[in-house]
Amino acid sequence: MVGRDGPLRTGEQIEGVMARHQIVRRRRLLASSVLMLMGLLVCPVHVGAQAQVNDLLTRAWSALGASGEAWAAGSSSARGRATARELTEQALALDRTSPDAHLRMGQVLFEEGRFDDAALEFREAIRLRPDDAKAYTSLGVALEGRGDYDAALMAHRKALSLGPARAEIFMNLGNVLAEKGNLDAAITEYRRALELDPTLYLAHTNLGVALYEKGDVDGAIDRYRTAIRMKPNAAEAHTNLGNALKLTGDLENAVAAHRTAIRLEPDFAIAHANLGHTLKTWGRTAEAAQAFRTYLKLESETPSTRTKLTAIRQLLNELER
Repeated sequence: MVGRDGPLRTGEQIEGVMARHQIVRRRRLLASSVLMLMGLLVCPVHVGAQAQVNDLLTRAWSALGASGEAWAAGSSSARGRATARELTEQALALDRTSPDAHLRMGQVLFEEGRFDDAALEFREAIRLRPDDAKAYTSLGVALEGRGDYDAALMAHRKALSLGPARAEIFMNLGNVLAEKGNLDAAITEYRRALELDPTLYLAHTNLGVALYEKGDVDGAIDRYRTAIRMKPNAAEAHTNLGNALKLTGDLENAVAAHRTAIRLEPDFAIAHANLGHTLKTWGRTAEAAQAFRTYLKLESETPSTRTKLTAIRQLLNELER
């Protein structure tokens, strides 16, 4: 999201502590909740228009860097978000009553860090399809993003009450509990998610974050590596692994893990920041400064990133003196 060198709880992946790395809990990817892809449209539109809406929303989903049902904020590129917004706006122009289109627009807004606006879109999707568990858990992710954790818990629990148990919802619930500082309860929910779906790599990643925050660095490393085995291109798992390896003193492999994250997602700003912190610890200050410069070019300034940006700018000034 710049975090501490010990266990820390992060909301969007950010904490404004200078000269420290940052964990990524992908709920919106960071950290790490899942906004679930909706099924077929049921709105009363012409069959041809409905097919076009579906196609636009599928392409927007891909532009956000998502595949299947997994989605995490910040994992998409700025270009991808712009493309997704354009495609989703086209879908809404064709059918303003499509709950799927409002869900997709909520996802775009969330990726942009506009949590209040995202929540409005998710609420509109719920108005159009009131019994949809997927819309409620998406709302919960947005509410978590703006720091309304109690309301987020209610939304996720509502989602659980509306349909069969889904691993993604338990994971999202765990993310909120982690944000509230209840790591033991969060770990319980992550394990429930993995009982339902052992292949949910995001749950492995987020369980790793919770274990890291409790001081179980070896347990965290094991979970990150499990996530990477399941999804080798999971950039957030690689940069989290790099942070954990740094704590063990394995700076060479920590740097390699961050560089892998960057190779997978070149505009993954947080990975550049984490690489910079690790290089600085290793004494490679010139490379660290370059990594921080890249981070500052990539990261957009929003209320949730302002503290982090200020910390990195100050750190870069110190390195350049």
